[in-house]
This record gives sequence, C-alpha cells and structure tokens, in this order.
Amino acid sequence: MYFYHEKSDLKLLPQDGNKLLLDVKYFNEKDSLLFNSQEISPRFIMDFFPPATAGATINDAFAMMHEGDSMSFLINAYNFYLGAGQTSTLNNVSRSENLRFEVRLKKILSPEIVEKEIAEKEQELKDEEEYLLQDFLTNNYPNIKPTKSGLYFIETQEGKGPKVTKNNKVAIHYTATYINGEPIYSTYQKNDPLIFDVADPNVWPCLSEAVQYMNKGSKATIIAVSKLAAGERGDKALKIPPRKTIIFDLELIAYK
Repeated sequence: MYFYHEKSDLKLLPQDGNKLLLDVKYFNEKDSLLFNSQEISPRFIMDFFPPATAGATINDAFAMMHEGDSMSFLINAYNFYLGAGQTSTLNNVSRSENLRFEVRLKKILSPEIVEKEIAEKEQELKDEEEYLLQDFLTNNYPNIKPTKSGLYFIETQEGKGPKVTKNNKVAIHYTATYINGEPIYSTYQKNDPLIFDVADPNVWPCLSEAVQYMNKGSKATIIAVSKLAAGERGDKALKIPPRKTIIFDLELIAYK
C-alpha cells in the first residue's frame, strides 16, 4: 500500500548503482517514530539496488520514485528487519505487523558525484583541523616542536622514578577538551582513573606515547591531532566528530 504526497515533474528514476539522497522516517503501528534520517545526517544517502523480484520491500518503493517525489508506504516489519540484517529485533515483531514509511527522494546521485563530495568534505575538515591547530600553537606554545609521530607534549610537573615503558600497565587521570576549549570528559569527575596496558593497540596512540615520557606523579599537557586520538573519521560511539584535535591534561598516578 502506498500513496504520493508530492509527485515531481522530473522523470528521473533511480538506476542500479545510484546513490539516493533521502529524508526517511518510519513508524510502528502505534504511530511511534522509530527512525529519522535527519538525526543521523542532513545528507542521508543510501545505495540503490533494483529489487530482484517485485514485492513490498524498501527498494521496491525507491524504484517507484522519481527525483523530487514524496510518498508514504507500508512494509511488513518482519521482512524489513530480516532484510536489513536486524535479526535481534525479530523476536519483538509480529509477522503481520507493518511499518509506515515517509520518504522524500531529494536527489539521485552517481557514485562519482558522491565520492567527489566526500573527498571535498574530508579535505575541508583536514584544512580546518590544521588551521585550528596552528592558530592554537601560535597563541599558546609558539616554540613547541612535535614528536616524530606528531604529538605535542608539554610536561607541567615532574614526577619521580623511572619512566614508563611499553611493557607497563598504567593508571592515569585526564581531562580532555577539544582545541576550542569545549569539554569532552574528565576522569576526575567520578574519581575513575583510566587503566590500560601501554602496548594495547586499542588505546589511543597519543596516550600510549605520552605516558612513556612520564613517571609516577608527573603531569603533562598533550595536544593530539585526530590521527593520534579518535581517528581522522572520529568515533561515533564516543560522539567525537571527524578530524578533531584533542587536548589532554594528564596525571600519571601509578604504573607497574
């Protein structure tokens, strides 16, 4: 079942391999909103694959739409979640239940256009990160030099004893902020120090490197570009956007 809210004068239909720029919402039978693409990205893009056989699938709906169309349609919830690989949801879904989709096909894009847009956006973010970093260093640490990896390390309090090695396990307190001063997290808030093996590959490189310049009781400020912190693509789980330089104030509590 489907109906059009708005039919475009354009006659452009999606073809195999196209990318679809969409606004998508879907609701359960109680009219509760389950998904809103705008909460993920204002430029929500999906790959289009022509349905192998006619049926009531999401791609069947997309195949009916012209660029600029807006429509509503019902899709069997069980089949939708099964096709989407969301098998954990199936136990809570009746085989007769339907989902109501509200979809606007804003633009049909070729893969080449999307790849170009992504490359341009990545370059924009890269340039912005570099500009903000250089501006921050000029205003705060004009004479500092990075380590070989690109980390900026500033000792603010000397400690005692031998320095940490890659074979150690450490406990640190830290306060993390973005380069504009916006707070991210502080272990001091809950007195919950971060404990990790220095050689653990899952630890952010900036922290593994920084603690090896420290000994017990020492404190330091480090400036970590994105590749040494959450990564150039960011960390969705931690809600850290792409290409963000992070500043840490570290305190090495203990190590063994």
